[in-house]
Amino acid sequence: TLVEPLLLFETVMVENRSILDFIAADYTWLNGPLVGLYQLGESANPQIAMISGDAGILPADSQGPGATGNREVKKKSGSDATWYRIRLPNANRGGFLTMSGPLMVTSLPFRTSPVKRGAWLLETIFNRPPTEPKVAFAIENDTREAAQAMSIREKFEAHRDKAACFSCHVRLDPPGFALERFSPIGQWRDTDGTVAVDAKGTWNGRPFDGPAEFKRLVRDDPGEFARGFVEHLLSYALCRKLEIHDMPAVTAIRQAAAEDDWRFGTIVAEIVKSYPFTHARAEDGSATVENAAKGDRAFVGAPLDPSPINP
Repeated sequence: TLVEPLLLFETVMVENRSILDFIAADYTWLNGPLVGLYQLGESANPQIAMISGDAGILPADSQGPGATGNREVKKKSGSDATWYRIRLPNANRGGFLTMSGPLMVTSLPFRTSPVKRGAWLLETIFNRPPTEPKVAFAIENDTREAAQAMSIREKFEAHRDKAACFSCHVRLDPPGFALERFSPIGQWRDTDGTVAVDAKGTWNGRPFDGPAEFKRLVRDDPGEFARGFVEHLLSYALCRKLEIHDMPAVTAIRQAAAEDDWRFGTIVAEIVKSYPFTHARAEDGSATVENAAKGDRAFVGAPLDPSPINP
């Protein structure tokens, strides 16, 4: 579902929260079906036994000058269409990375795909997409007995031993396997068939085991994520892809945001004040943002092309 990530984005934006909530928030928005999918019923967490009641629902939250304290959002009649803001019982959930929507669209029909999940994280979250593979490869659909005896990691380890594949997989595999605890539909699991799930890896030289530890590593050293987020948002604001001469502005925006706990509003304000934004021009080069603010209807931004720059 798209509602859960959209409500998280709205919460961070309206309440001027830290963008690190996109990675490791301790809350989320859920409806009845998602509580079941996320296994947050009475057996898993008594505090969220009844989503229609008050247990587990956040009280007014005052973080950020724009805090709303909304406790529920009703889209239409019916409990499945009522979304509640819930304090999560542990760090396995929270943030975009562990939501069912992204986890489902980055899976294959009948199994997870660490490559697709890793590529999505590198491109969407960190704005550093992997290069196109030099050789075509697919994990074969082995017999049922072989599939049960061999884990996804073991199959990928055999593949990445090839010299042409190693350089990509050394980047793709760690974030992809960090999410292996989630099934193709985003439900928590400890085994894949009869094989124990292996969600270990290293990120920037530091080991992790599972999504909670991976998210903690990203949150504790947010430079890469913050750079990607600023690049995405600045590219969107400029209606063009970023160029090398935009990088000083990206650095300045990151530094200002870091001094204010990475708040969303600070990043937006710094983008609006940045040189690339204040000196943006129309396609014909005849008008600037300043002229547009004065009512110059000739200003038209370049076609949206948020393609990332390469590191």
